[in-house]
Amino acid sequence: MKNFIKVSIVLSIVVLACNNNDDDKTINTDNTTYDLGTLPDIVADIEWPLEPELTEQRAITNDKELQEAVAINGVSAKVLSGKYSSVNITCNDCEFIFENTAEIQGSLTFTGTRIRWKGGVVTTGPIVMDSDQGDILIDNLHSITEGGKLNNFSGRATEWNRVALINSTLEVINGNDNGDWAIFMQGKQGTTFRGKNLILANVRLESDAQNNRFQSIQNLVIVDSYFNSNITSKNGLRMHKGCEDVYMRDVIIVGANTNSGEETQITNGVFERITRYNNVNNHFSIGIGFNTVNVTINDSQCYTSSTNSNAIGQSPALGVATGVNPGLKTWDGVTVPDATNVGADH
Repeated sequence: MKNFIKVSIVLSIVVLACNNNDDDKTINTDNTTYDLGTLPDIVADIEWPLEPELTEQRAITNDKELQEAVAINGVSAKVLSGKYSSVNITCNDCEFIFENTAEIQGSLTFTGTRIRWKGGVVTTGPIVMDSDQGDILIDNLHSITEGGKLNNFSGRATEWNRVALINSTLEVINGNDNGDWAIFMQGKQGTTFRGKNLILANVRLESDAQNNRFQSIQNLVIVDSYFNSNITSKNGLRMHKGCEDVYMRDVIIVGANTNSGEETQITNGVFERITRYNNVNNHFSIGIGFNTVNVTINDSQCYTSSTNSNAIGQSPALGVATGVNPGLKTWDGVTVPDATNVGADH
């Protein structure tokens, strides 16, 4: 999933890394980028989170030091391997670079703004975006949340702006299918005030309850990702309550689309090279309980376990959407592509 053709428009981020030499207080840059590829006009103005302005460098070796650092504006902290308790990142202009074996045994909350997070493991959970402003970037995080925490990664219904989750894996175990999403991101409801500029790239979402829910978001880009590869989630995709300007490309989705309410779920959407596994003969149930305006679905393969064998080889139903797609293929309800190379590298 990571080796996609790189094309003309490149949107990049800079993740700042600490210098390991304690005698040198210079903060070096590690020019880590994620190429989103060529974007359609509806999301060509997508914005990455603003970079933090860093003024102080620290090496974190124990929980006390981490609890102090999360409140320091301008801090760049390298967090070494070990066990750490729940943290609430209240600082502005800060970054935390975790070794992959550094583990938060509890919850992780983002309250400040202009925050960069890279690496590490979160167990127990949940992860909460409690920031009114946003500008949060999370890279290479592996989070495993116990059910009953409502969601693994979620945010309050505010007017946040510029949030990105890249190269990461979010899981829910022992969940209740009335909730417990791997990710539930929402903006403030309404046509004027929404969450804006949300990016998911190379993200794997797993949950034995609900998988994902995106609502009231403007400028939503999801690429190179995989939802429900272990086929345990109640659903594969959920978007509603006025998402506007949505782009998805090279995403594998296993399971049904579920929605609630009579409102328009998507206004202006482009879906390209989506591979879907389900037990029905349509893409995303669009036009069948899923209200959309100006949505196209192109070059997207649909595998079905439906007993309606007459539909095999025919184009999947698009409802009110438009597009050109290959014919339906038979699915055994069990076999899906390997997910090893999608998400966090640990």
